Amino acid sequence: MDNKEFYQSIKKVAIPITIQSLLQSALSLIDQIMIGHLGSESIAGVGLAGKFSTLFSVTMSAIVTVAGILIAQYKGSKNKEGINTSFFSNLYFSLAVAFIFILLSFTLPRQIMGLYSKDPGTIEQAALYLRIMAVGFVPQTITLMFSALLRNMEAAKLATIASGVSVVSNTFLNYLLIYGVGIFPEMGVEGTALATTLARCIELAIIVVLFNRMEDKKGIQLKFVFKFEKGLVKKIGYILAPILLCEFLWSLGENIYAVIYGHIGTEACAAMTLTYPIQGLAMGALSGISSAAGIIVGESLGAGKRDKAYQEAKKLVKIAVLGAIIVGIIVSVISGYYVKLYNVSDDTKQVTIYILYAYSLVICGKVINMVLGGGVLRSGGQTKYIMYIDMIGTWLIGVPLGYITAYVFKLPIYYVYFILSMEEYVRVLLEVILFKSKRWMKNLAEAD
Repeated sequence: MDNKEFYQSIKKVAIPITIQSLLQSALSLIDQIMIGHLGSESIAGVGLAGKFSTLFSVTMSAIVTVAGILIAQYKGSKNKEGINTSFFSNLYFSLAVAFIFILLSFTLPRQIMGLYSKDPGTIEQAALYLRIMAVGFVPQTITLMFSALLRNMEAAKLATIASGVSVVSNTFLNYLLIYGVGIFPEMGVEGTALATTLARCIELAIIVVLFNRMEDKKGIQLKFVFKFEKGLVKKIGYILAPILLCEFLWSLGENIYAVIYGHIGTEACAAMTLTYPIQGLAMGALSGISSAAGIIVGESLGAGKRDKAYQEAKKLVKIAVLGAIIVGIIVSVISGYYVKLYNVSDDTKQVTIYILYAYSLVICGKVINMVLGGGVLRSGGQTKYIMYIDMIGTWLIGVPLGYITAYVFKLPIYYVYFILSMEEYVRVLLEVILFKSKRWMKNLAEAD
């Protein structure tokens, strides 16, 4: 693949995915701004409920990643049946997991949120938000699976269109339901949760309609499959088990971080929550490169072109590093203007700015981990290596540093965040060593 063809492939995959990620982050930002006028308790409550829902999101991400890895490699080997069975086997499993999270969110919302905060008001707001938002886990799951399929079909723009309509719908419904406009009741935090859930349903309906109307489906015809070959199930389990455990433990670590922030204080937790939309936008701006890495490198491995896959991976990581540096500078520059969007105290605004400064210094490590660890190294299906690296970074470095800085030295939240985030660079070092060893490169399609 020459440079022109390589960058054309990135353009087809990365740009639509980046736009979709930015739209999803914009949805979160809109929620945050509108809730920001309801006070610190509501902001902190929505942020903590969002952290628990992140456990669900990253679990789904793990399953969708496996589906993407298999679809990419089966596409590279021109195995249409493998694509179909990969899609449905992962879809069924992800829906089963979604129902477990819904059950927990409906039956134990206050108990779950009580793990994150000692403030009764914050716990109540978080529980109200979580119960309603959990209903949207099912449409979110199906949408993610279709998005993974469309990316590999070079039709990611369809998922982007659906996300765009979802953001517009969410904004409009937020306005109606949070503040109570016209015949609609004033629902506050519950209103934004209901708006988000309805927007996810709209997004799913659109993506299914657009998929069914595609004139060129690259020869892919989805046919329901309920019985799977033992070899495929074993292969999925081999790839999924490490990545699922990895993502779950990483997300659990992120939730431990949220517990640490929550116990520092409601205002500190509110300040951290205000940074999440910006963090989402920053990572979303570069997420397309990560997805492109998994698809492009995965297809090359599936076609048996190891050298080509390795060179493509190096180019993608270099692009990611440059993008991270640029985005980090932008975050630092706009932080002072961003906090003016919220109706919070001046102290909370200042703490938010300091956290964003810290984030701008660690974003490079986060992006390299997203592209190299989450895209390139997983494309060969050797997900156990990433599991080990993430566990070392989160549980041996990040969590201990968080507890020491917050509970022993009692440092301000922005110092706590910056110091525990050094685990990102530990993971970068380990991933670079693994990348250069080439032990991650495997042709899964050939393994059939």
